[in-house]
Amino acid sequence: MPSTVVPDFLQDLHTPVAVPDGQIKRIAIIGGGASGAIALDTLVKEQKFDEIVLFERRDTYGGIWVLDESPNAAHELIKAGALTEVLDPPLQNPFNEEPLGSAKIRRFSENQERFVHTPCYNGMLTNIIENMMTYSDEKAWLPGQQKKYADRGDVRNYIDRYIGRHLQNSTVKLVTNTAVEDVQRVLNQDKQIPYEFLLTLRHLLQDSTEEWYQEKFDAVVVATGHYHVPFIPATPGLEKVQEQWPSVVQHAKYYRNLAPYKDKTVVVVGARALGADLTKYAADTASKVYQLIREVTMQQRKTRRPNVEIKPGIRGIELKDGGFSVVFEDGSEVQNPDHIVYATGYQFLFPFLRREYGDIARNGLVLPSLYQHTFFINEPLLVILGVPTDAISFRAFEYQAILAARYLASRVSLPERKEQLLWAEKRLQEKGERRAYHTIGATDALEYMRTLTALGTLKGQEPVGREFPEITEAEVQEYAEAGAKLREAWDMPRG
Repeated sequence: MPSTVVPDFLQDLHTPVAVPDGQIKRIAIIGGGASGAIALDTLVKEQKFDEIVLFERRDTYGGIWVLDESPNAAHELIKAGALTEVLDPPLQNPFNEEPLGSAKIRRFSENQERFVHTPCYNGMLTNIIENMMTYSDEKAWLPGQQKKYADRGDVRNYIDRYIGRHLQNSTVKLVTNTAVEDVQRVLNQDKQIPYEFLLTLRHLLQDSTEEWYQEKFDAVVVATGHYHVPFIPATPGLEKVQEQWPSVVQHAKYYRNLAPYKDKTVVVVGARALGADLTKYAADTASKVYQLIREVTMQQRKTRRPNVEIKPGIRGIELKDGGFSVVFEDGSEVQNPDHIVYATGYQFLFPFLRREYGDIARNGLVLPSLYQHTFFINEPLLVILGVPTDAISFRAFEYQAILAARYLASRVSLPERKEQLLWAEKRLQEKGERRAYHTIGATDALEYMRTLTALGTLKGQEPVGREFPEITEAEVQEYAEAGAKLREAWDMPRG
């Protein structure tokens, strides 16, 4: 349940949405990955805030580019069709149990799976050319070098350096090993928007205990990414396979190397980058690989790898003769594959917002309460960065962050809520409740970035902070053509 009464002004649908000047002095950033790094830089450069605190729940920065060599076997928890409210419910807030005024609470760590481990794997590379994926003011993964595509370590170090720019800044505080577990609105009548946020924080200590404490902030930037809780779609018969042969079904998040696939029959479900990656890698050692692409074209059916076969989606899985058979949409089937690997993406995960705002993700896939995939329509002091997928990655986050920073600094306003709601409604009608809702591919990237630039254009003001980078149709075309060449190279057999 929300902790405060919804202010009357949130019912106003016809006034541009703006942050009153002086409303925000202290900002929390949740997440130290790619979107958190650019959020920090843009907010600092606005020179408008007294303190910016970045919370990272791990002991290092880099987001999904940090490698966990041996993630725990959480894949056995990922049941077909299971959603985030079942897989990762919020932890019990101890401040709800302790006397008022408790400053810090120390307790033993809980065993609940929090999906902290990343999907990073050995051999993971970027799939967007360097000069387009990097931030506009540092277009090389390595100082003084150029690499068209970079490995995971280069990208992780790039993010770490970017955050490290502000280590000596007196307005910045970087906090690691600390998870934000609850974001609660609390009244503050001294502010024009009459509330602030009380964050409940869980700091992990070295002795398997954790220290819980609370801090107040005027605004919150969520930059946690969306590669945490895996999604395996419900499929007829799949639950029975998971029950009887739990090691057969995995999510691609837990892929680390090729060893399990040597001389095996592997079914890879998924057509996006990770599905293509896994198909390519598995084909180097597996005896047979089936890649499943839901809407497969005749061109996609062709592959230069002799042990790879492209199939449409799974119609169902049938148990028979002491084993099982995967039946494809075209009526063909494969008997008793050794591995079924789901490269079917992730569910949006914001357990720390659930108490105040409910489950803002519809079916784990769509955030219909966000305007331009960024601004919480019914919460003017909270923004979410890093939601768009396939949108030239870091560069799209940069546009989001610049607009968000100008908005939070009271330099620009957003359209009236009625217009924001109409945008979300139209997007839902066009894309549906599926991953396409937040997908911004090469054809849409330029329009999206120009839209954010237009929303963030300063009127009658000298720019103080970071400027929107310029992007041209030629650059987007270069990005698209490079991607096509990379996909073609992926299809070539090695050796």
